[in-house]
Amino acid sequence: MPTALIVGGTAATGLPIVREVQRRGFDVTIYHRGEHEVPGIETLEHIHGEPHFAETIAHDLDGRRFDLVIATYGRIRLLAEALIGKTGRLITIGGTPVLRRLPGVPGIEADGYVEAPNNLVARMVETEQVVLRAHTDGHYVSTVVRYPYVYGPYSILVPEWHVIQRTRDGRTRWLMPGGGLGLSTRCAAPNAAHLIGLAIEQPEVAGGQVYQAADDRQFTYREWTSMTARLLGYEFEYVDIPWSVLPAPGVGSLSALPGGGGPRAHNLLSNLKAKTDLGYIDTVTPEACMRETLDYLIAHPPVIDGEGNHLKPEEFDYPAEDRLLAWWDTVLASAPTEVGAPITRRHPYPHPQRPGEQREG
Repeated sequence: MPTALIVGGTAATGLPIVREVQRRGFDVTIYHRGEHEVPGIETLEHIHGEPHFAETIAHDLDGRRFDLVIATYGRIRLLAEALIGKTGRLITIGGTPVLRRLPGVPGIEADGYVEAPNNLVARMVETEQVVLRAHTDGHYVSTVVRYPYVYGPYSILVPEWHVIQRTRDGRTRWLMPGGGLGLSTRCAAPNAAHLIGLAIEQPEVAGGQVYQAADDRQFTYREWTSMTARLLGYEFEYVDIPWSVLPAPGVGSLSALPGGGGPRAHNLLSNLKAKTDLGYIDTVTPEACMRETLDYLIAHPPVIDGEGNHLKPEEFDYPAEDRLLAWWDTVLASAPTEVGAPITRRHPYPHPQRPGEQREG
């Protein structure tokens, strides 16, 4: 039986990836620090170690070889180098901040890398280049998959809790900057894992390539919020407020934005390359995965202490939200009612009533 090593395996896509790999006949081993475990992988072999440093990776994987490695965690540029001679196939998970923002949406893989990135993004770019260069040099067949915000049980980030908490607290109004029209790509965990499964099946196509994971159907910030509330049997009044007048852009419900939107450009990514090259198609709908995500979060509420990636107590500062809402209500109440005559436009093509008549509109 072919062998597979999954580095990580306990976040949103961990269990779905395990299932995709097992479905293709691999014997799976998990390599992570062992600080978190999820149901469904407890019967697999685990290597508990430290995948963030060259010396610990060398120690943890000493004498081991795997037909396939999927690296979702750790310092992947170090793993990519350490795995030379230890695998014939490497699929790594990266992030979308590396993509250069060009005018228009959606962003495609051919847009290239972001210019003048900060230190973290520079390391992400370097990691992709290391992985792809190893493929070019013939060390193994490698593929890079870029994740956007991935939702599902065990997700590290949980903006959905903003909706759950506000329904529980009886909040009726939701600050919706810019009408909530911001677009930021999301991907259901099973859909992201399915893309990886398709790449496993087609090394001759996926080798040396970069693919972006994304649901086929994307939603605006308001649509996501409305869908989440509806699944909870709740409805909010959404208050449209311009980004330019927000005294604190991250206040309250605005911190539920997982990325993109705001006064910046949309962060919408295309999955067309995955569809064209690999035959990708969603395996679950956003609504079905969101329902499962909400059920999980209700059963396992997140810690709200501001530590690490945890939610912060100030994200639920309702008095601050209410002051902003009250101020905006006064602004709207003082808006002029007469701003000029309405402009009407006629249909631009002629509509003659008789032959030869040149009649407009």
